[in-house]
Amino acid sequence: MSNTYGRSLSAPSSSSSISNNNNDNNDNNNLIQLRSTSTTSINIDDGIEFIQYTDKKTSDDWELDCYSRPVVAPGGKKLWEVLITDSTGSFRFVKTLPSNKVNSKEVRQTVEDLMEDPRIESKPSTIRFFRGAMFNMINIALSELDVVSRPSRGTYSIAQWLEERHKDVYPKMEG
Repeated sequence: MSNTYGRSLSAPSSSSSISNNNNDNNDNNNLIQLRSTSTTSINIDDGIEFIQYTDKKTSDDWELDCYSRPVVAPGGKKLWEVLITDSTGSFRFVKTLPSNKVNSKEVRQTVEDLMEDPRIESKPSTIRFFRGAMFNMINIALSELDVVSRPSRGTYSIAQWLEERHKDVYPKMEG
């Protein structure tokens, strides 16, 4: 099944991690840690990862982060990511952005594409974010969507996910 986010991979139901050992394309997706054993699909393609967990109830309260990561991308530029999940962690979406594409238009398009994905069971009514430095860009990005953008320190799912990525993902990346 092909979709907006590239090729679809089946995840073993008892696996705790999946390695992407593509030697020809040494990209940033070397290891994805799975927190749950009930995974319906994992998609990895061109800087986009999508993981969906079937054992978690979906929520219309989404959380978003857009920021540079502690990794240098090819060309010596910072690695920028848009991370989106819901408050229950029923899905995780990551899109890497080149530094010249970090803007409200790109973030809006990313959110719109994800909202239109048929695997997303619950469209967001609210999208929360915590970074004050990104307040204007995210507010502008979400202003034309039918959602409430809400700065909040209560972005617990994304905070936990970022903690996992800082521990398990970023140290394994080149740069």
